[in-house]
Amino acid sequence: MKSERNSLKLAKSRLYRGVIYFLVSLALIFGLSGCDSLEDAVEKAKPLIPKGYNLVHIEQVSDNSGIVFYTYNDEISAGIFIKNTFGWDWIGSGIGKLVTYPEGLQWRYADLEDKGKNRYSVYYGKIVNKDVEKVTVTTMDGEVAEGQVVDTEDLRLWYAFVDEPQVPSVNADIVGYSKDDKVLYVFSQPKD
Repeated sequence: MKSERNSLKLAKSRLYRGVIYFLVSLALIFGLSGCDSLEDAVEKAKPLIPKGYNLVHIEQVSDNSGIVFYTYNDEISAGIFIKNTFGWDWIGSGIGKLVTYPEGLQWRYADLEDKGKNRYSVYYGKIVNKDVEKVTVTTMDGEVAEGQVVDTEDLRLWYAFVDEPQVPSVNADIVGYSKDDKVLYVFSQPKD
């Protein structure tokens, strides 16, 4: 009877160690699968990009998010990636016509949401006036987001993430400044 109890304890111990070994191995496998770079994720997302769009720029925005820009003729699109335990995931992209008036900046807005229900609200576009060095977006709620200016080989781009979705997006004020803070571009709708 005593040997049966010892055998049972030994079997439980082996089972416990086996389960622990399996869980640790599984954690290592999933951890290693998250080693993909943002560039690898962009490459894997190519089938999700509409035909004819060309990759222009990839930028890691934070430790766990990235933005990628595509062009199609004179239009520009931006896609968002987020990093989780398993690697980089494609959230989606904003595609559509750019606001081109007044001259100096071109822009559009995208509001994207991931599976975890995190929202990514971003204004982005092209800088047409070569003297524009800084861009700000002031939302309907008064939030002021400073845009990031990105110089690529062919284009100057900008983007600014805002905290809350902007509907309608044209109610934000978008301002472009020179190096010495002179206002060179203003988009502002009349406020009620």
